[in-house]
Amino acid sequence: MMAYLARRRMEDSKGQTVPEHLLHVGEVMAGFAAGIGFSQMARLIGLLHDLGKCTEEFAAYLDWCRANPGDSSRRGTVDHATAGGQLLRRRYGAHSEDGRLAADLASLVIFSHHAGLLNYVDKEGKADFERRMEKDGVLACVDLAYYHREVIEEAALDRLFEEAVGEFSALDKRIGRCFPVESEMYYFSWGMVHKLLFSMLVDADRLDSAEFELDARLSRQWQTEKLWEEFSVRLEEKVEGFPVPEEEMARKVAGLRRQISDDCLRAAQKPPGVYRLSVPTGGGKTLAAMRFALRHAELHGKKRIVVVIPYTSIIEQNAKEIRDVFDRDEAVLEHHSAVLAEDGEGGECEGADWRRLLTERWDAPVIFTTQVQFLNALFAGGAGSMRRLHALEDSVLIFDEIQTLPVRCTHLFNAAMNFLQGFCRVTAVLCTATQPPLEALDCSLALGVQAELTRDAPAVFEEFRRVRIEDCCRDGGVSVDELAADILQSAEERGDVLAIVNLTRQARELYQAVSALAWSSGRGVRVVHLSTKMCPAHRRRVLDGVRRELEHRREKPEERLICISTQLIEAGVDVSFPVVYRALAGFSSIAQAAGRCNRHGGARQGLVRIVELASEGLLHLEDIREGKKIARILLHKHEADDILSPEVMKEYFLKFYLGRTPKELRYSLEKRYTLFDLLSGNCAGQQARWEKGEPDFWFMQAFGDAGRAFAVIDSYTESVLVPYGEGNELAAAFDGRAVDRKRFRASMRRAQPYMVNLFRHELETLESQGAVRQTQSGVFVLCEMYYREDLGVQLEQETMDYMI
Repeated sequence: MMAYLARRRMEDSKGQTVPEHLLHVGEVMAGFAAGIGFSQMARLIGLLHDLGKCTEEFAAYLDWCRANPGDSSRRGTVDHATAGGQLLRRRYGAHSEDGRLAADLASLVIFSHHAGLLNYVDKEGKADFERRMEKDGVLACVDLAYYHREVIEEAALDRLFEEAVGEFSALDKRIGRCFPVESEMYYFSWGMVHKLLFSMLVDADRLDSAEFELDARLSRQWQTEKLWEEFSVRLEEKVEGFPVPEEEMARKVAGLRRQISDDCLRAAQKPPGVYRLSVPTGGGKTLAAMRFALRHAELHGKKRIVVVIPYTSIIEQNAKEIRDVFDRDEAVLEHHSAVLAEDGEGGECEGADWRRLLTERWDAPVIFTTQVQFLNALFAGGAGSMRRLHALEDSVLIFDEIQTLPVRCTHLFNAAMNFLQGFCRVTAVLCTATQPPLEALDCSLALGVQAELTRDAPAVFEEFRRVRIEDCCRDGGVSVDELAADILQSAEERGDVLAIVNLTRQARELYQAVSALAWSSGRGVRVVHLSTKMCPAHRRRVLDGVRRELEHRREKPEERLICISTQLIEAGVDVSFPVVYRALAGFSSIAQAAGRCNRHGGARQGLVRIVELASEGLLHLEDIREGKKIARILLHKHEADDILSPEVMKEYFLKFYLGRTPKELRYSLEKRYTLFDLLSGNCAGQQARWEKGEPDFWFMQAFGDAGRAFAVIDSYTESVLVPYGEGNELAAAFDGRAVDRKRFRASMRRAQPYMVNLFRHELETLESQGAVRQTQSGVFVLCEMYYREDLGVQLEQETMDYMI
């Protein structure tokens, strides 16, 4: 009797049978889906997803792979992801309406598990799902007798399907109680259910494949009840150990931080829901939010805590702070830019694909990730990103600096959070000094009762005032050279200076101008630069040096430091300068910049100066451009010193959001499309089918079109390993002829601090000069002469100018 294999291990040719693979994936998926009441549906999908591997054609393909190691030319040529869905339609097509819909849902997830979630109907009205369902000759090749004998008997499959239909009907009633049937949010919610099941299948499938490939167990069971208690005790010890400053203003700031933190701890008893932590910059929200999260997770039995941070530049800082408190390295995962591209069309789980199988899972109790990675898990189309979505179920989410959420993602975010809190028992905390009015939009975010975690927020903001803001903008703006001279003069007269600009190019030009002036003056002013063209380890070293210098300024009061940075320094970076310059931007950005001024109250009052650079060029940065325009209007109405008040900030945000069209807030696409529509009712596809006289379907979502269109930032970036710190050593390891597969995951994690994300055109420019090469394991590496100690990654012309 023939035993069909799901895969072979390359080094020893050992095979994993199809029954072993399907039964394990089904069991893992059932465990994943228990929390949303969809265990049997998940098990059904797991047992059928690779039905197409029970064929002689796939067996011949595996034999060919064994005979041709390293040759990927035939990868994806055997369709094994269609048969399971076709079996469901053929066997249960005459079932009840709920039965047919349940079968369609399971089928689409099965069809999609390698290529990314597919369309039911595309935005042009083409029935992609139906075409896949009607593909000829697929099911006829399957050895169904083997499948029913070795995996699940026909009668047992029928019973499992009936149980899955029961789960479908029960969930449909729950969704219908929350949203009108056939409304946008009704269909959007069902779309989220599709994504959750797809996420579970991809994760279970890749996990099982990776464990077989590496002959090791990669998942871990955490005793979170004990862990939350242990971490909570350690964090309380940390808070109790904070010293009381001697200076009056610093002592007042420390007292206010403790008040905010204690309010958060008391609020942890609130039921799961969406809450706000509205505190001034420098209010200690990182530890305050974590005190809430730990106690809330302990009281409500949450599985994990996920901290979502806008910029990679501050993940290491915040994660290190928490990791040092918890003293459990393995329990805290940092996940930001991926070293390897995670997603691919038609990829298999055989052969060299083991690298993709090892892409980080969100399986640790405490996870720090970026806003980009979080939004990708919700809305990007690729399997690698969406794999992590189901990990959010029954978690506490902390959103740091929520005001940085891209405007076009607003309605998508609100709708997704409403689903996650309503159906996945998620609790969320929106942290910022400048709360956007997400609950006031057409697609409103459902906040919890008494949503503010702190008491009397306006009074706290007033008591926290420790800076004066000056509007130094003038018609036409100032040149880089003029601003450089003004910054140098301020440093001489007032002390250390931080200057924050909107563009990487501006930061580089201003740094070079200030450096040249400081050198020619002979005054011994030290100038440093920070931007995303420097790898995280490089930025961390620069920031550590900045902090040390600022902390010891009393010992050397005559010395001066000037730091020129992009806005990466604004969100959560713990530095304190007596003087801050901020290029004109939205009030939220100005408030964040003010949080780097006199942060700990060491002086009676710090100074923030708003300036405007001439010929800035924000054509492709719509959110910054719009924020800057509104800020300019409001600065004619209000004193600059009033920017930090909650009332003026609220006025700013209402203008910022209400000035946008509904289409913009729903993630506008070309023509009449929006991404929100594609993920809900797909009116564009419905209209196209109506015009052609073709029938509608119950589920119409264009998941594939939406996933391909979604990008948190407008331009695609690629991660490149740079020759800084351990970068050279890691490049050599990735370049080895025989890459150690069992250590590859650890190497990827070690490499993240030495990666820089480059836009596609930048990477192409460097590749054309021979400045970037790709290692044997697929990692891009930058040549040494293209990385500068002061500026980071440089393109050819800049490098040559510097050498000359």
